[in-house]
Amino acid sequence: MKRTFAAALFLVLGALSAFADKRLSQSERDWLAERSEVVFVGQTSYPPFEFIHPRRGEYSGMAIELIRWIATEYGFTAIFRPMPFASAQEAVLSGSADALTGIFWSEDRERRFDFTEEVFSVPASIFVRSERTDILELSGLAGKRVAVQRGDYAIEYLAVQGIAVEFLYTDDFPSALGMVVSGEADALIGDEQIVLYYIYDGRLGDAVKRLAHGLYVGSDRMAVAEGNGPLLSILQKGLDRARATGTLARIYEKWLGVGLAGREPVMQRLSLPILVTLGCLLLVAAGVIVWNLQLNRVVKAKTAELFSLNVELKRSNQSLTMANAQLLRDMEDRARMEEERRRLEARMVKTQNYESLALMAGGVAHDFNNLLTAIIGGVDVALLSIDPGSEAVDYLKDTIGIARQAGELARRMLDFSGRTVFSRETVDLARLLGGMAKILEAASPHRVPLRFILPDAPVSVRGDPVQLRQIAANLAANAAEAVGPGGEPVEIRVAEEDLDGAALSATRAGADLEPGRYAVLEVRDRGCGMD
Repeated sequence: MKRTFAAALFLVLGALSAFADKRLSQSERDWLAERSEVVFVGQTSYPPFEFIHPRRGEYSGMAIELIRWIATEYGFTAIFRPMPFASAQEAVLSGSADALTGIFWSEDRERRFDFTEEVFSVPASIFVRSERTDILELSGLAGKRVAVQRGDYAIEYLAVQGIAVEFLYTDDFPSALGMVVSGEADALIGDEQIVLYYIYDGRLGDAVKRLAHGLYVGSDRMAVAEGNGPLLSILQKGLDRARATGTLARIYEKWLGVGLAGREPVMQRLSLPILVTLGCLLLVAAGVIVWNLQLNRVVKAKTAELFSLNVELKRSNQSLTMANAQLLRDMEDRARMEEERRRLEARMVKTQNYESLALMAGGVAHDFNNLLTAIIGGVDVALLSIDPGSEAVDYLKDTIGIARQAGELARRMLDFSGRTVFSRETVDLARLLGGMAKILEAASPHRVPLRFILPDAPVSVRGDPVQLRQIAANLAANAAEAVGPGGEPVEIRVAEEDLDGAALSATRAGADLEPGRYAVLEVRDRGCGMD
């Protein structure tokens, strides 16, 4: 009995020691105290490990549940930003995010990232259309079009194997699978659980098959940028704690319906204690029979009592398991609500800032407009007070024109504050552009020359003159910016034209237009253009 008690005490102390090793050090607690939250980036379409739930719209998966549990255990807020895999890697390396939720380990990636121990083991295979028989193994990919996810380990793997292919890059595995189904790609290299999920979800089992020979088994781990030792240590301790408490096993069982690979069966783990217990019971029974048969009734009574106690302990264990599961769900809900509260508070602050800015802009524009009214009135009085033939008359008229254009600037500030109403009147587009010629030339970036092609006859439209001038100024400025210094002139043309259905279909507009006669404002340049 003394030896049995000593062995049990040793096991208990060992378990307590293991949990103590997973507590955070003072330096790690100080690192978390300096940050209100830790930002994790992961993939948007990588079920069951990390993905945006198609019905609930929330970010979920095995890796997300594990990190949320670690965050709750160690008292920090985990913020998740799902994005394409290549962008997620770049976000951690650039410092805009703290850690990757999951990435395969490799020697090349070890130079840029620091990794935890393996969290999940993920096999990868080759997928082709069902009718293809020309690709049977890895060597059959040589010279073929292979769809892969940007930043995926498969790219590095093929380079190491010396297989030259034409890569077709996508942001996620569903897009790569679609290229194989459509025939745009000859094959897809992808992680099995994820690709099979989308094959079953899209009912593509008859269209796509997996080759019999797998390629490799990826070691999926959490990772930080190289040198971020405190966060890596926190994540590793959280992973160890999740294994020791059985949390990682429960996450596996929840999402995959099976235990951890290589997990020892319960009966196998209990076989030695059961055999020892049975042996002790046999020895006790023999001693009782030899020394005192009268004690047989006491043994039976104690055995019944132990049996009842065992049943009660099993019931208590089941109740504790259910309570623990409910606690985990409550902690996840609390973390999600806290994250939502932070987002709403940030949005409210931004809205209040916009309202304050709009109010200030409206007040400035109102006062500015009053000052311009006084200036224009004073110049009008001055025009009445001098000789019409005086040389100053032209300067004063130009001053009135510039002041009115400044008034249009005040109107735009009122537009921003939401305190103005747009007018809708008949405007001669040719005359409006002609009146803006000097202003547009003066404001042209890089002093790029402007060439105006304006008709003599009026080109009438219905609209707000201020808005029309703003459109023309923006188009001219963008065109001159694209041309750059020393470029060819920007051509500004106004005309009336009959446009048929073909011409209108090539025009991007807010709604479908009927063929007919239209006013045309065209700004043409020979600059660098856009993608």
